Amino acid sequence: MNIIDIINKKRLNKHLSYEELSFAFNGYLSKTIEDYQMSALLMAITINGLSYEETLNLTKIFIDSGETYSFDKKVCDKHSTGGIGDTVTLVVLPILASLNIPVAKMSGRGLGITGGTVDKLESIPGFKINLTKEEFLDSLNKNNIALSSQTDNLVPLDKAIYALRDVTATTESIPLIASSIMSKKIASGASYIVIDIKCGEGALIKTNNDAELLSKWLTDIGSGFNVEVKTLITNMDEPLSTSIGNALEVLEAIEVLKGKDTKLTSISIEVASLLISMYENIPLEDAKIKATASLKDNSAYNAFNKWITSMGGDLSKVKVSNKILKLKTNKAGTITKISALACGKLALKLGSGRLTKGANIDYSVGIKLLKNVGDNVEVNETIADLYVNNLDINLTKEDLNIYKIS
Repeated sequence: MNIIDIINKKRLNKHLSYEELSFAFNGYLSKTIEDYQMSALLMAITINGLSYEETLNLTKIFIDSGETYSFDKKVCDKHSTGGIGDTVTLVVLPILASLNIPVAKMSGRGLGITGGTVDKLESIPGFKINLTKEEFLDSLNKNNIALSSQTDNLVPLDKAIYALRDVTATTESIPLIASSIMSKKIASGASYIVIDIKCGEGALIKTNNDAELLSKWLTDIGSGFNVEVKTLITNMDEPLSTSIGNALEVLEAIEVLKGKDTKLTSISIEVASLLISMYENIPLEDAKIKATASLKDNSAYNAFNKWITSMGGDLSKVKVSNKILKLKTNKAGTITKISALACGKLALKLGSGRLTKGANIDYSVGIKLLKNVGDNVEVNETIADLYVNNLDINLTKEDLNIYKIS
């Protein structure tokens, strides 16, 4: 067996056996397969796809590349494919915890315009995000919440392949996305998983057809591993919340946990309700009543505060920049669109995101949207606050074109 034959076979759109996939992917992890050879195979997969059997086999190869977690009780997990202003995790996990539903989650950092849950939590001074397996289990038992950045020992093959995909234009392969997501979820030990597939200009998945295809792959892989998976497809043409930027998003999540009704509230309740319904085996409407009540009576916020404190975090020290630029209108009219893509690009330029995995980010900067679609505005009216680290930052007209006014 040799890698050239395997690359050529997939180039010709032929089926790869478990042994061939294992030889290639595990060979890359052990550094017997070169970057350029794996890049060629990933491109062939991106162009020609993988069958269900191939995808299932690849997911198993990913899982078996490292350690796996298991628990003495069934646990939940949720995942988002990434978007702008997506702070749903920070709301959903406390809702579940307040209802005595355990949730265990491995989260990632943001790259490019999409924010990562790990970055948001690291904007809380003192919060410990890198947990050992023992610390992860301890947090689950104490808080009903365990959240950690992905360890080096959990699905290391996925980490290696993900990094290569990111720089070889192979990130949009649906089977590779599905294998990457599900290998981490299954290795993390979840029994019930909800995956929020973001679709639109500010997301990796751009079309409903691709979102529905990914949804099928995810649920089918779950069935193959006897894990219950449900998905929902949510729009990412516009930001999910009024805050874009790490500390700003944490502060908005806290407002939602204290009962404020926002766009972020509704999607958080939707995700939480699916998991409650699955875990407790109750109708979705009953689950929504429970999720909503946990926000209104502050029990979700109390669970959040307990978890953050137990991880060393100090919510009173979450800070945003005191340097604020006012984004003002140049004409009167009605706001017809807020561009998620433009907001993500602007937040990145302000310093809230990273273009490479190792880059530093500024947790204190970002955008606070002050107007919503449908609002009427006057000339020279402030429509957004830009939190910056430098008041002399060079922002072009194109950078600031986040609102459409008609």
